[in-house]
Amino acid sequence: MISQLFILSSKGDNLIYKDSSVRGEAGSDVINVFYEKVTALPGDQPPVVMNQGDLHFVHVRQGGLYWVATTTADSSPFSIIEFLNRLK
Repeated sequence: MISQLFILSSKGDNLIYKDSSVRGEAGSDVINVFYEKVTALPGDQPPVVMNQGDLHFVHVRQGGLYWVATTTADSSPFSIIEFLNRLK
């Protein structure tokens, strides 16, 4: 199940944010954590799935935007990637 969904610009600006977690389990600084992890990686293509503790980030990049979903459960990353691709 997707806990959070957000869209970031390539500069890290938050364009859209939706938190559907029950108790705010992912925290409010999740956007900054994701952006720091993406920008700290060498190379042009960061991995599509990354994790920070129990939180998993699944993202696709299109047109300079990061379409990101977070999950804490054992969700299929392929189904989340398909969902993100249909949104963009």
